[in-house]
Amino acid sequence: MDGDDDLAAMRGHPVGPRRARVRFIVRSLVPTVLGTHAAVAALYLWVVPPLGGMDELASRVALALRCGAVAALPYFAVCLVILTRRLFEGSHDPLAGADSTILRIEARVMQNTLEQLVAFALAILALATLLAPAQMHLLPIATGAFVVARLVYWWGYHRSGTLGRSPGVQMTFALTVPLVLGAGVLALARALS
Repeated sequence: MDGDDDLAAMRGHPVGPRRARVRFIVRSLVPTVLGTHAAVAALYLWVVPPLGGMDELASRVALALRCGAVAALPYFAVCLVILTRRLFEGSHDPLAGADSTILRIEARVMQNTLEQLVAFALAILALATLLAPAQMHLLPIATGAFVVARLVYWWGYHRSGTLGRSPGVQMTFALTVPLVLGAGVLALARALS
């Protein structure tokens, strides 16, 4: 596989030659973004039926909060991994600089996942107040895709270092950016009407 050749070319250098990095990231960009959009659209249009009981705003907000809790699972999973690693590696003081490479990766995964979780949670909470009741099945679909994207990010970071993160980052952004923009556009349209 061509992507594996790029990874092999980068071995021996922390992030590899620039051209190889760019090639690796660009090669995964189109299939990852299009695949994420296609999967979410297929699930929304043909697989997951509209949810019942979403006529009241309180029901829609409750769904968004439950989806937010599910979306937080990868964050809490990496927190537990860090807790366990710190305990067993004896790296109890993160400021001492004695963290293993794996522990530093886990800390970066935790930080990035928290950052992405905030944007995602705000978007689904806003959408819960803006979408029609028949459109609310988008929230659990997006939540499942978010969890998968964060797990791909985590796995990729361990598998292929910093460049291995790119498919997970691309999946997360392909999901979160349209949700945030959609919420913004719907809120603006509602405010102007």
